[in-house]
Amino acid sequence: MVKNNKRDYGIYQVAMKILLKRGDEYLFVLDSSGNRYDLPGGRADDNEYEIPLQKILEREVREELGRTLKCRLGKPIYQFRRHLKNKNRYVFITVYEAKYLSGRIKLSPEHTEYKWINLKSFKFKEKNFWSREEYSVSVNYFKNNL
Repeated sequence: MVKNNKRDYGIYQVAMKILLKRGDEYLFVLDSSGNRYDLPGGRADDNEYEIPLQKILEREVREELGRTLKCRLGKPIYQFRRHLKNKNRYVFITVYEAKYLSGRIKLSPEHTEYKWINLKSFKFKEKNFWSREEYSVSVNYFKNNL
């Protein structure tokens, strides 16, 4: 008898975020603790299986930044994984480039504040991110592509 050593596949929720550029600065939101930086966007809902990914991302950005904000969505630029310990869920996140066009930012209750940051001069710390992977992938992208 041959033993099957195949493991189960990992199960991830899917999320999309934007790296929103305005001039030489990029928009970051702070989570409710005020300690971790995040990007606007979020997870696909369980009734959105047939909705185009761009529409899901647009919905998430409206929810987090308000209805008056206008931006132009670009291409996917990097990906990382995040573990939501309080929900014991894993999320696979794709970040898209986006260009700010107009509008006022009105944050949802999910975030305490937002900051426009010049990524060429700002020094992030690992503790400002949800995980070492998220920090490493993000900072590496900023260093090599901006």
